[in-house]
Amino acid sequence: MILREPMTAPASVLHELPGGEELLAWFGRVPSFHDGYLLEIAFFGKGQALMRIHAWILTDKVDDQGHLITDRHAVVTFALDGVNTIECRDFDMVPGIILDLDVTRVEEGLRFEWSASYGVGGAVTARQARITLEPGRP
Repeated sequence: MILREPMTAPASVLHELPGGEELLAWFGRVPSFHDGYLLEIAFFGKGQALMRIHAWILTDKVDDQGHLITDRHAVVTFALDGVNTIECRDFDMVPGIILDLDVTRVEEGLRFEWSASYGVGGAVTARQARITLEPGRP
């Protein structure tokens, strides 16, 4: 995930969700999840689903080969309850790479919408969600 100072993330409801404050504290701001790996997306009975994303911060420091150095790696899991809408493209291409991810309030609850640089893209609407964060690489 790339987080650069000039980038401004859209208004977010992440801080309102259980686990959201920990997520924002870990990354120091609202993450865009750009270039994050969508490791898993799963839909279960009774309207439950989850999305697991490997995310990080891209620093302005470079390594010996001239590549930007990443920091603050974590696996972020969104556990969704009351799923009522699922729209996915290229669902058979997981893991995927996220171009952007927006979480917004809608009449039905919350809408998780993402586009992909590679792999599955789409949107899921759920009544509620909670976030867990596991520091480190998957």
